[in-house]
Amino acid sequence: MLQVKIAAVRSLAALSSLCAFLICGQSGAREGLFDKALFYRASDYCRGVAAGAVALSEDQTVLCLDGPIEKDADVSPAKKLIEGGLFVVRSAGGDIASSIALANVLRERRALVVVYDQCLSSCANYLLIASDRSYVLKGALVAWDYESTDPAFPSCAKLATEKTRDGDYRLQRGSCQPWSADEAHWREILLAQTAFYKERMIDPYFEPPPDNRYLRKLVKSLHPDTHAYHHIGWTLHPRYFARFFKTAIVYETYPEGQAEVDELVARLHLDMKVIYDP
Repeated sequence: MLQVKIAAVRSLAALSSLCAFLICGQSGAREGLFDKALFYRASDYCRGVAAGAVALSEDQTVLCLDGPIEKDADVSPAKKLIEGGLFVVRSAGGDIASSIALANVLRERRALVVVYDQCLSSCANYLLIASDRSYVLKGALVAWDYESTDPAFPSCAKLATEKTRDGDYRLQRGSCQPWSADEAHWREILLAQTAFYKERMIDPYFEPPPDNRYLRKLVKSLHPDTHAYHHIGWTLHPRYFARFFKTAIVYETYPEGQAEVDELVARLHLDMKVIYDP
């Protein structure tokens, strides 16, 4: 279970403008909702007080998540976040059920999601689109994958047996080694996912994860013999967001190419291949 810290803010002056914005300035113009300087101050704060934990600032304006999303995670600190507060996240993903539970609370609190450094797998699939607004800071890697419902096994994928509505065969996610004993738990997760995406996606028939024909073709080409597409993720170009997500997602700077994505993967010491979506 995640450790929970109720963090004391040593210098209220550092976040005074944040408090004023969240409490008094929410009726301002839309551009005020994406204040880069504000988001960088909040991310610096989270780096300093929330290493490896969930932390809520003393004034309850900033909720930080730094690390994996654990099974049966305690999401109660999120319930204390003020309405319209910031949820600042750096995570490589984790438990699906806990991710959905946290995302649902963030939506209730109308949190503004800010991503720094990385947001992978379950973080991208659920936390990035938890609420109605998200901002990705420069240098942060957001990558989706075919997440597994069983943390004991890596994620794999296979070609669907039927064509999708766009006339193409898509890749379906799943555990590399599913166990029949886990079928009931797996079905519970699928029901939770269905409800989650129904509320947050443009297409009511959306099947996770978000991708496109280019990405499917490239993923398929990586392991043509074994068809075991694990440890593979991908970025998604912002031009696709309006097609998929109800959440307004803004990148400060989307990566310019595969070389930049490879540099981010190396800097983050990730054991995975991330495909750049041009």
